[in-house]
Amino acid sequence: MHVLVFVAAVAAVLGISYLWSILSVKGLEFSHRFEKDRVFFGDTVNYIQEITNAKILPLAWIRVDTEVPAAVEFLKGNLVPHHRADKKILSGLYSLLWYQKIRRKYPVYCKSRGIFAFGPGILSTGDVFGFFEKEKPMGSTASLIVYPRIVDIIVAEGKPDITLSGVIGRKTLLTDPFCFTGTRDYVPGDLLKCVDWKSTAKLDRLRVKVYDSSFTKRISILLDVNTFEIAWEGIDPELSEFLVILAASVAKKALDQGFEVMLASNGRMASPEKDTDLITLIPYGSGSMHLRNILECLARLSNYSIFEIKEILPRTLGMLKKGSKVIYITGIWGKNTEKVVKLLQKMGMDVVLILAGKKNAKLKGPEGVLTYHALGEEAWREISLIKLV
Repeated sequence: MHVLVFVAAVAAVLGISYLWSILSVKGLEFSHRFEKDRVFFGDTVNYIQEITNAKILPLAWIRVDTEVPAAVEFLKGNLVPHHRADKKILSGLYSLLWYQKIRRKYPVYCKSRGIFAFGPGILSTGDVFGFFEKEKPMGSTASLIVYPRIVDIIVAEGKPDITLSGVIGRKTLLTDPFCFTGTRDYVPGDLLKCVDWKSTAKLDRLRVKVYDSSFTKRISILLDVNTFEIAWEGIDPELSEFLVILAASVAKKALDQGFEVMLASNGRMASPEKDTDLITLIPYGSGSMHLRNILECLARLSNYSIFEIKEILPRTLGMLKKGSKVIYITGIWGKNTEKVVKLLQKMGMDVVLILAGKKNAKLKGPEGVLTYHALGEEAWREISLIKLV
């Protein structure tokens, strides 16, 4: 008799536990996001997870396992290994009452530029005794874009400014006041009569009107992401990041001075969601939104390319006019890169060459080309300015 009672009690407990485990995943909701989804290298941002139990049944335990990139550093949270080297698992164990929502913040230190996907993951829960466990997949992902560093660019004494030297059409000679093409951010030197007060009031910052003109202030940045002349020789990661910082800093300097800036590179923009073009081309633009586009592009940019820089010229030459200023940033100098400079010169472009890296410190640029050297790639994480010599 006692045995039957015991068996019945065990069967009842198991039945209730099994039913509890089935119902435990019902009404279970998960969401995750960042306080800011676009940050700079070296910033710390909060990654936020919210778990909601939208039912009357309490949950004695719930485990949340989320795939996170290994390239960022969690300052708080339990991380366990993942079968992929570039991933880790953020694991958290909680309990929830009926109709309760909990929120957890995890500070993340951004130690690498790039675009990072957090998720998917799995919610695991079950009965109060732990006999049965049920899982609910979380398919959503939260993306974080980490911009490259931006530092001050200064030029050695006796050398001309990198952006203003030799620019064709430095000032607009003739504008059509009836051909209004848009607005851009105010820069020192803009006339007060050109301020668009309606846009200024709407955006809470000074905006000026842009008219069609015969001459415009334009700069093209040509970035070679490869760090060795022959692709299979490998990658110099320090120099690669230094090149990206150079491009970002030069672009910001030019935009701050009122130039329209174009960015072209043989690097590919990485995307976790879709395939992208094998090369990168950001057309001319100006203002803070264009800077954001350039920074997002550089954040996604790969540090290796199967293409030489000369192979992207057919895509970019159509956007350049005779006399256009081209700032060519590279960490390698050889026959192929010299051909690119000579081709641009032959087409009448105003070429400025920036040779990055200590291995190029003693090299001289081609005759007739304003050449700068940029050093300090080994300290790219700490530098606050780059001096062009």
